[in-house]
Amino acid sequence: MKLTQLSTALLSLVPCAVLSQPFDECPSQAFLMQNSKAQLYGIDLVSAKPTVLTTELTFANEANNESVNAIGFNYKDQYLYGFSKQLPSRVVQIGDDFEMKRLDVVGLPATNFYVGDIQVIEDEGTQSASYYVYTPNFGLYFINLDGDLDASITATLLPDSDTWKLGIFDFAFHPKSNLLYAVESNGDLHEIDIAANTARFITQVDIGDDTGAFGAAYFDINGQFYFSNNKSGKIHKVDLSISPVVDYTPVANVFTSGPKSSQNDGARCAIAEVKVTDSSIDFGDAPAPYNTSLEKSGARHLFDPNSTGSELIYLGDSVDGENINTEADLVNFPIDGSDDGVSFVTAISAGQDSQIIVRASATSFLYAWFDWDQNGAFSEDERTVTKLQLNEGDNSILVSVPSNTKSGQTWARFRVTDGTEASLITATGGVLGGEVEDYEVTTFASAVYPGESDWVTLAYEDKWPFAGDYDFNDVVLNYRTTQLIEGSSVVGYKIDGQLIGIGATYHNGFAVRLKETVNGNPLSILRNEVDESAISLVIDGQLQNGRYLEENRDEAILIFMQDTWEYVSKQSGCEYFRTENNCDDNVKVTFSMTIPLKLPKAITASPGTLLDPFIFATDGFYHGDFLVGKESRSWEVHIKNQAPTEAFDSSFYNYVGSDDVSDQSKGLYFLSESGLPWAMEVGMQWLHPLEGVDITDAYGSFAEFAESSGAQKTKWFNDYSINNVVKGDQ
Repeated sequence: MKLTQLSTALLSLVPCAVLSQPFDECPSQAFLMQNSKAQLYGIDLVSAKPTVLTTELTFANEANNESVNAIGFNYKDQYLYGFSKQLPSRVVQIGDDFEMKRLDVVGLPATNFYVGDIQVIEDEGTQSASYYVYTPNFGLYFINLDGDLDASITATLLPDSDTWKLGIFDFAFHPKSNLLYAVESNGDLHEIDIAANTARFITQVDIGDDTGAFGAAYFDINGQFYFSNNKSGKIHKVDLSISPVVDYTPVANVFTSGPKSSQNDGARCAIAEVKVTDSSIDFGDAPAPYNTSLEKSGARHLFDPNSTGSELIYLGDSVDGENINTEADLVNFPIDGSDDGVSFVTAISAGQDSQIIVRASATSFLYAWFDWDQNGAFSEDERTVTKLQLNEGDNSILVSVPSNTKSGQTWARFRVTDGTEASLITATGGVLGGEVEDYEVTTFASAVYPGESDWVTLAYEDKWPFAGDYDFNDVVLNYRTTQLIEGSSVVGYKIDGQLIGIGATYHNGFAVRLKETVNGNPLSILRNEVDESAISLVIDGQLQNGRYLEENRDEAILIFMQDTWEYVSKQSGCEYFRTENNCDDNVKVTFSMTIPLKLPKAITASPGTLLDPFIFATDGFYHGDFLVGKESRSWEVHIKNQAPTEAFDSSFYNYVGSDDVSDQSKGLYFLSESGLPWAMEVGMQWLHPLEGVDITDAYGSFAEFAESSGAQKTKWFNDYSINNVVKGDQ
């Protein structure tokens, strides 16, 4: 957030009298003094909204050209107090008209004080107020504010405080214990006991990526301690409701993303409550123990900071406000109906990339966190999207799921902003503008074939039952399958791939049957076991609309592409897709399908690994004389010795003049007399042969491998002629 973007409207206050008057109430806003020429802002700690209170502090008879530091709010007399650097530098009193009055304080050393606060002590119905200022090497000084402030006041050094050497830039008094608290630049939290003249290190709190001075510190009536970083503007909060700190370790989290400045100082009425007062604050919805409510520094956005209702930044169709001060409010408040901007289109499975679609109201910036370890918190190492620019409308995003992700229910948090934030936002805290949306999601453990970041290559010849040119590039794909697992059961499948070559004149479709044969035992998923309505298919990052589970079948057969040619474009001067010399620059076509099951199925009864990928003839296109007058879908090509589907026309076996010797009685399918296949799986990303080059010429050991049914030359794919293969996949 840039100060130049802050509103310059002044806060409406009681009209000035001849003498400066006190503020008319104990304000909930925090006062923030910034810049070398003092300017005063009011910061709404809930919404992060800053208001310019005055662009210029003044004296009665002179202009002010210097900074004012060490400010504190005295809720006994409702004045601000600070230390003015303008000569003659003095302690000053500041009223509601922002005019400063110098106090005649003697006994202070000749130095600039930039750390200060007001202590108000309640004693049997009476109040006493004291101003404390501190500078390293000079110490902590006490200034009594109970007497005649027009008279001379003597400042007193607290014994030994000049030896503390605390690297602090502001501190604040606890409203009940009257102990002082401060945070150093490295996050060290200190507790100062005025009565005992001691400064005690408590712990090092987590300040994230913040560096440099924490120049403003505040308390609220509930003992919540706030401290603001000059560089980032982030205001962190620590629960110090139990003070002194005994038998517990305080924890910090980001409460608000406020304005930044190289020179900050802050004050607040410590007996004022911090609570939601603006109807245009949007909260998250994740339940406890996630930090969602205000009292837990929950994620929230003042989505309409200018109160105009226009040019709002949000996800989905709308955004609305909630009032979630406490955990009880969160329980009683229903799930936000405006959380509609994120669609999960592929399964969220361990070790895989998951596809999501994010719809934005305008150009904006996205952050996202997933609770991968399911511990009820969004940690910074679970940040999966960091200030990613969104375009207006739908945006396709890949989320990398850690390989150690457990299966089960967890939550994800998405935050969108206009991008003007001074530093990266976190999963908690208030932000000016934008929206937060929380989603309950299902994650899966997974069994991935061949591996989380590996592919096998599928290569097909489409002249079956004839040998054709045998170049094995009619359809070429990279391919990976994933079983989605919960406990000891399979709950679905995810199939990913890349179409990397088409060297076919014919038009072919690509499909996968959920079937595998293990030790002669066929394992299958039937069509009625698949949750058809929940199937999703993404091609080249775009969510597809259609029906993918083939109708009128007993088996579960998933159609990925009715015609592979529909999804590619040929390079200029090229006849095919990535199968000719100098024709391999085209981008591969990516696809991903998630196939949920209606009910979990035992792993031992479920197919896995390769499954059964195959090609089929596309309807409406010529595919050989033998197919004329027959249904195109009745022609298929599978991996060697994999039986075809129920849609296959078995009359194609032993076709007159064909090269195929399939024999159903012997379990032999899609092979030639010498044992060569029409489709094969290569256990790696593969350099497929150039158009018209026989695979046995491109790979000298392939024939021996195939004819031995894989017993010989198992590394045949490493023995290739570089001039006979497509090199674009290297």
